[in-house]
Amino acid sequence: MTNSLSTTDPDIDIEVRIYKKTLLRVIPVIMLGMFISYIDRANIGVLAGPMSEDLGLTAATFGLAAGLFYIGYCFFEIPSNMALAKYGARIWLARIMVTWGLATMLMGFVQNDTTLYIVRIMLGIAEAGFSPGALLFLAFWCPPRMLPRTYSMLNLAVPIALAFGAVLTSALLSLDGLLGLAGWRWAFLIEGIPAILLAIYIFFRLPNGPADAKWLDASEKAYLAKASAQRPESAGHELAQLWAVLRRPAAWLFTVLYFCMTIGYWTIAYFLPTIVRDQFDLGAAGAGFVSAIPWLFAAIVMIAVSRNVSRTGERTWHMTLLQLAGAAGLTIAALSGNPYLALVGISLAAAGFFGSLPTFNSMPAQLFTGGLAAVALAMINGLASLSGLAGPYLFGLLKDNTGSTTNGLLIMAGFFVAAAILAFTMSRWTDKITGGLLHVNTIEETESLPAKN
Repeated sequence: MTNSLSTTDPDIDIEVRIYKKTLLRVIPVIMLGMFISYIDRANIGVLAGPMSEDLGLTAATFGLAAGLFYIGYCFFEIPSNMALAKYGARIWLARIMVTWGLATMLMGFVQNDTTLYIVRIMLGIAEAGFSPGALLFLAFWCPPRMLPRTYSMLNLAVPIALAFGAVLTSALLSLDGLLGLAGWRWAFLIEGIPAILLAIYIFFRLPNGPADAKWLDASEKAYLAKASAQRPESAGHELAQLWAVLRRPAAWLFTVLYFCMTIGYWTIAYFLPTIVRDQFDLGAAGAGFVSAIPWLFAAIVMIAVSRNVSRTGERTWHMTLLQLAGAAGLTIAALSGNPYLALVGISLAAAGFFGSLPTFNSMPAQLFTGGLAAVALAMINGLASLSGLAGPYLFGLLKDNTGSTTNGLLIMAGFFVAAAILAFTMSRWTDKITGGLLHVNTIEETESLPAKN
């Protein structure tokens, strides 16, 4: 027993020391980058009213413009990841942030729906690769046992960003008329600057990796180097890995599940201020402030659910019930006829998505690891992100044709129900498979899996 402790305790001590240092110097920077990215992609929802009035947008053309971000994002995700592998995470993350900051500022100069479409696609292209790049960069710095906690913190930045972004963007509308520019143009111009400033800091101040960090001692650097060396690399085998993933039905089922989860979420994200404005008869700025409430509630639920899943180890019913809560919430929002009940319903829907997000991420990450992980996760996230185009456009089209958000909300509630069914099935199936085969690390191991998976 003494020998066992002597071999285990030093590793735990080193991991704790590394994590504390990383928590001060690296993790907050990457979290801030994620925070800024979601403000810059979702701020268009808060600005929908005055922007649509100035540019003559219908609900459908606005939904299309919001969703076109995901065309560029989806199709440039893999090329961006390949460039990241070639040039290094730190340099490429800085490049991504500069270009998406500039694209956000360009949004302040659009003149009609066509230029809006073009710039939104440009923003998606610019931001493609940031999320997986951030995950990869953190994997260099965090001991393996600390990564789940770190990734949960990264996920938490998203609802907080949506809440804070709604308030900030609403406040910036007060600049309307300054130097002859509309308030919504000032919002885009100002909110693009933080990404560029953080990119400069990342490029000049963050080390390339643990080996260059002066604040890590030799034993800590050696420990992280060993941990990184044990992670299988997929570079140089991208096509073979991609073919292996495409042949697995599990990857496609996870993609469909994530699509059903996110289509309602992105519809809410872009149209929530519009729904609130209509329900409460508020102006754009007031609607933006009220729109922060569902995201704050979602952040609280996300923390509570993550802790409970970690404590109990149960994920099937957590995911299933959260998706059903999302469906119930959107149904209440659609049919209640009461603005306060509608806000409660939308808060339930937001919590349903974010509460189940970390649990969902654990399933494909458990089944596809090592060389297949990067390709599988990129495929799932990339293809499912097209829900950000389909949902807002469909919702806007229905609003234009009916003059109401009721039908759109009910359809999105239906997607939550489909997600609940798939979540229940896939979670139980994943638990069953990984009970006998803990991880799928290589193409060869993938080939040995039963055909049914």
